[in-house]
Amino acid sequence: MEFAPAGARGDTVAVTAVRTSRATPVLELLSPIALARHLWAHRDLIRQFTWRLFVSRYRGTALGMFWSVIFPLTQLGVFVFVFTNVFQVRAWADRAIGGPAQFAVILFTGMVVYAVFSESVIRSSGLVLENPNFVKKVVFPVEVLPVASLGSSMLYAASGLGVVLLGALMLLDGLSWHAMMLPAVVAPVILWAVGIGWVLAALCVFLRDVGNIVGIVVGQMLFYLTPILYPVSHLPESLRWIAWLNPLTSAVEGARGVVLFHEMPDWKAIGLSALGGVVMAQVGFAFFMKAKRGFADVL
Repeated sequence: MEFAPAGARGDTVAVTAVRTSRATPVLELLSPIALARHLWAHRDLIRQFTWRLFVSRYRGTALGMFWSVIFPLTQLGVFVFVFTNVFQVRAWADRAIGGPAQFAVILFTGMVVYAVFSESVIRSSGLVLENPNFVKKVVFPVEVLPVASLGSSMLYAASGLGVVLLGALMLLDGLSWHAMMLPAVVAPVILWAVGIGWVLAALCVFLRDVGNIVGIVVGQMLFYLTPILYPVSHLPESLRWIAWLNPLTSAVEGARGVVLFHEMPDWKAIGLSALGGVVMAQVGFAFFMKAKRGFADVL
């Protein structure tokens, strides 16, 4: 890249960044090693923007970060009331789970895992549009924004995870060594979230309707298509294979198993989901890096 003078006053010269770098070869963009090196080189920037995105949603509020617990708990309370009193659902009766309190912990575990994905993807879709100055006025690696969005979502979900662990200790059978496998169970969700986030962030620059579509699909439809309000075992056998095509299914089911029921996760399902997540992350990064060269012409 070069820096061209934009004007002068006295001895002071203002400069404007001009992008003249060559296009990155596709093979390099599809290299996992190159991707890891790229993100590692910008680790400090990712950390700063992760915290910035996290605190921005609570800036100016009286309760501050307590809202990260209040929001999901409010939604949880509504679901528990409806599905234990109105519809009389006892989806986990086969695991000897009885009472609204125990049902709430199971339900909330699925909601926390889903929030890591949904919060990141929905917010990533509009990040480039919301920050046009990063594209047009300064030399800034805008590809770190979806990664920071994912980091912010993970911080948001951390408080919910604390509630899950507390609920497991107080209302269920406590915790066992199986809970240590939770990071491995949730890792595929992280890969899928950042990959899809890169794709949607780029598409939204050129197709503004994508943001609204994401809100409907991820914010509403996908929630009910993921086994959060019900276990996969309660679906008809002819439909279960469709449920397992959802990369969130193995994470939600696995998180409940290792944290609440002291069970080994389905490593085959998690491995396949992780493999798909690696491909999605790599393709999403390559797509974003190729598309971003046209961002300045649109914004």
